[in-house]
Amino acid sequence: MGPPVGVVGYTRAVRALVAVLLVSLAGPAWPAAGEGRRVVDYEIDVALDPVRHELRGAQRVRWRNTTGVATSEIWLHLYLNAFASSRSTMMTELARESFGRRRPGDDGWGWTRITRIALAGGVDLIRGMSFERPDDGNPDDFTVARVALPYEIRPGESVELELEFEARLPRVVLRTGYAGDFHMVAQWFPKLGVFEGERGWNCHQYHAASEFYADFGSYNVALTVPRGWVVGATGEPVSRQPVGSEDRLVLRAREVHDFAWATAPPSLMSVVETDFEPGRDIPRIWLDRAAAALGRGAGELELPPMSIRLLVPRSQEALAPRMIRAVRLGLAWFGLHLGPYPYPQLTVVSPPPEARAAGGMEYPTMFTTGASRLDAFPPRSWRRDIESVTVHELGHQYFQGVLASNEVEQAWLDEGLVSWAENRCLDDIIADRLAPEIRNPLTWETDQLLLSRVEQPLVVDRPVWEHRLIAESYLASYDKTALAIRTLEGVLGEDRLLRAMRAYVDDFRFRHPTGDDLRAVLERETGHQLTWLFDGVLRNGLTPDWAVLAVRHRRVGEPEGMVWRDGRWHEADERGETGPWRVDIELGRRSELVGPVEVELRWESGRVERRTWDGRARWVRWTEESSERLAQVAVDPDFAWALESRRSDNHWRDEPAKTGPLWWLGDALRLIGLVAVPGS
Repeated sequence: MGPPVGVVGYTRAVRALVAVLLVSLAGPAWPAAGEGRRVVDYEIDVALDPVRHELRGAQRVRWRNTTGVATSEIWLHLYLNAFASSRSTMMTELARESFGRRRPGDDGWGWTRITRIALAGGVDLIRGMSFERPDDGNPDDFTVARVALPYEIRPGESVELELEFEARLPRVVLRTGYAGDFHMVAQWFPKLGVFEGERGWNCHQYHAASEFYADFGSYNVALTVPRGWVVGATGEPVSRQPVGSEDRLVLRAREVHDFAWATAPPSLMSVVETDFEPGRDIPRIWLDRAAAALGRGAGELELPPMSIRLLVPRSQEALAPRMIRAVRLGLAWFGLHLGPYPYPQLTVVSPPPEARAAGGMEYPTMFTTGASRLDAFPPRSWRRDIESVTVHELGHQYFQGVLASNEVEQAWLDEGLVSWAENRCLDDIIADRLAPEIRNPLTWETDQLLLSRVEQPLVVDRPVWEHRLIAESYLASYDKTALAIRTLEGVLGEDRLLRAMRAYVDDFRFRHPTGDDLRAVLERETGHQLTWLFDGVLRNGLTPDWAVLAVRHRRVGEPEGMVWRDGRWHEADERGETGPWRVDIELGRRSELVGPVEVELRWESGRVERRTWDGRARWVRWTEESSERLAQVAVDPDFAWALESRRSDNHWRDEPAKTGPLWWLGDALRLIGLVAVPGS
């Protein structure tokens, strides 16, 4: 039994509008550099009924087979059908956990239906359409459709399809939908999967924890909304004209892999039009620091100006300057370290409080952030929530928007790398007092604390729906990956890692890189084999766990007992109590993860030594002779191995060296594993 039917399909007059649209939206040809990336082009004409929260749309799709394998079928995502029933795969996954309370409600279910699909020229294909469940076989899931074609599309050939569809937006529970008059229209149109040649069509069902994967192409979209309503969308505006009681907007986007939009009446949402001006918005200290880290001149790091459009609820207007500041700082940081933002504008939407489930989500050239009007007042204004979500979602413009890895199968390539970059950016914002309101400096410590509570190994490199819990998929894709990259930064050096990450983005812009691609670039750029990271941490769920097993002191002097001299045994003349100290230091590796780690030895006189242990053996013993006792030993004193969340055994202190009334404070801080105090 299929999803419900709600609204009437398009008439011939609407089909004619699509034909007009194809002509009116004809823009300049794609630049030659982008031809190899151009796989699919969409022309869409859609109208919103704001009362029934329904869409009526028609679209023309051109798809080119860029693989070396022919195909005689097309696979489509029908994402809104995930909201059609409590038995869909996504809703079932939500219901298993505390997310089960997220339900659209009796009158808030969403769905979509293709009413017509044909080859350009009129050959009907609707009879050859069937629903597929490639991931779990759930017969109540209707988020993937397969359409049989009457002939093969050989390598290098194209096919053009005409579709008409009807849809109802759900009451927003996850990413998309409506709340009152606010409409977040995402994952809303029939969208092609990705054809991967011998692997066939990559077109997964809509899962609760998964996001998206699609080919790059062009989008020419006409939106019909109530007269005067504000609109934020992917791409650049072409025109806006009144048509009766409605407005018709035309937008165009190039070299993107998705299109989303939001709309609301001006009484609910206001619009802030502003810009990013490099000369004004790039902190000079950041420019100098990035130039030194990347080994490039300031001129090589030049960024272009661009426009910024913010849609913000009237109740949050006081927060708009802080949101804009966060956007500008994010554009500066990501631009300096990962390259210029490749589009001329960016749209940011802060959903109203009743639609907060639509916040914190990314789309090409557009993202949603989130806030509460209370964030304008202490103590909430002291938190970094606005900066954190804004910088995070802006980071997706690179790892999800420009690189566009497969977020369904390898979510960590987007979410984890973005989380690492978010924390790095926030570290700089806080350290350089560019957001003086923030009084909570903790970034990485939050991730470490969350991971310390996980009792079983978290495998990062796996499809998100294969995790036991949704929360575990988030911890693996976001927190553990971010700490893994932070660890790599600590082990190899900050500058080396930043240069490697810049090379990764430069090499794979618009190319859908995989985890193997990331590994190849990192190993090439750093000159290190990273088996411990990719095979150990990401694919086998390992985490580091170093320990100081024991430290022993004994005097070295004349031996007690017998001494061999002149060919015979003699009694020792005296006991050896006054010679130098012989110190045995035993270090251990409690986990299966192998990697190099720094060890700091601090002697009674204050002399400090640093050594590197390769960590290959399960344990190692270092024996030293010294005129003084060893006072402290610290394994990983600089917290380079940020992934290690249990650090209470990483430190040893000589009992006699504990002096002063607060000697125990350093041990207490080390015990909770959040602060390194190797010399207190």
